[in-house]
Amino acid sequence: MNRRSAVLAGLTGLAGLAGLAATVPMLTKDSPQTPAGGEPSPEASPEPSSGTGRTPKIRVMPLGDSTAAGSGSSGRAGYRLPLGQLLSGQSRYTVDFVGSQEQGPMADNQHEGHPGYTIDRIRAGVDRWIKTARPDVVLLSVGLNDLNQGDDPEHAADQAQDLVDRIFALRPAATVVMQGLVPSTPGSRGLDLTGSITVYNQRLKRMEAEQQRSGRHFGYVKPPWLTPVDRADASMPAELADGLHPNDSGYEKVAEAYFEALEQARSDGWFG
Repeated sequence: MNRRSAVLAGLTGLAGLAGLAATVPMLTKDSPQTPAGGEPSPEASPEPSSGTGRTPKIRVMPLGDSTAAGSGSSGRAGYRLPLGQLLSGQSRYTVDFVGSQEQGPMADNQHEGHPGYTIDRIRAGVDRWIKTARPDVVLLSVGLNDLNQGDDPEHAADQAQDLVDRIFALRPAATVVMQGLVPSTPGSRGLDLTGSITVYNQRLKRMEAEQQRSGRHFGYVKPPWLTPVDRADASMPAELADGLHPNDSGYEKVAEAYFEALEQARSDGWFG
């Protein structure tokens, strides 16, 4: 059994989030340093990233809608709780989750997830959030609310690209890791989202190549297929809590996908 599988097996075996939370290390949260001139420098970093002989501390912002916030999970920790556990199993870097929101039964519970937000609403707030938190890495999950409201997937993808471009304008040296939408998500308005999600995810995948050709550290993460409630049975338990959100076991798979992408980004020298 590999390390990631062993960690996730340990998570599944714990009784409830209270027990799960007890296994997560107490990560230190640093307050942003503001220069004498006023607003924090967009490229300032509280910890040296390399060449110091110390393990770098990476500021990671979970940014997006209800998936980043953790809706549908116990304690509203979402993927951040199992991702923190996975990250604690490696020693190349440590992580400080950052953002203006705080949810989840763990010490390091900051994020920038906003339930119900469409891409344009996240775009409207991203300047303030990025300038305040100064993330080294952004874990991005957006677009589900747009498609669930009937938006055209091509239009939603255009908005997502504009959002990504703005993040890089604010933090040119940052790493942006964007996970696609879970392809089995049925939606909550009686719409069949399967086709729209496929088109949207394909656009995000193409965006990866375009962004990397521009020299940006952008990675697309293929999302896991999660079992919807109406297709679950004894042999295949539900991994979605409702028509939109993963449950605890679903978020574990989301976390594993993000973790693998972070490991690859670190190996590629994108951060740390």
